[in-house]
Amino acid sequence: MIPNKSSFKFQELTPITGVKPYVIRYWETEFSEISPITSDSGQKIYARKDLEAILKIKKLLFEDKMTIPEARTKMASIEMEEESVLGAAVTSVDSSEARAKIENILNQIKEIRSKRNW
Repeated sequence: MIPNKSSFKFQELTPITGVKPYVIRYWETEFSEISPITSDSGQKIYARKDLEAILKIKKLLFEDKMTIPEARTKMASIEMEEESVLGAAVTSVDSSEARAKIENILNQIKEIRSKRNW
């Protein structure tokens, strides 16, 4: 169970996820969905979405027995499905302004990802 927090320090991840630190570090290089920020003190800080991504990746690799390339592809398809669901939810809302704001936010996220090579 994930604690009700929005951010986590690196040393908090292993007890929560059951994944060894060196594995998490490796996954950071293999999966764009894990993108911690570095604090001013040099410590990695993980958002809740990073922790959720680690748990999804763990399931794909350890339980579903996927290879890393297969898991990477699956994670990308999950992300596309989530964007599709969001798009469908936005379409059902009558306000075009809300849709424009959400699309703008998604575009900003994509731009940040491309700049940081996520």
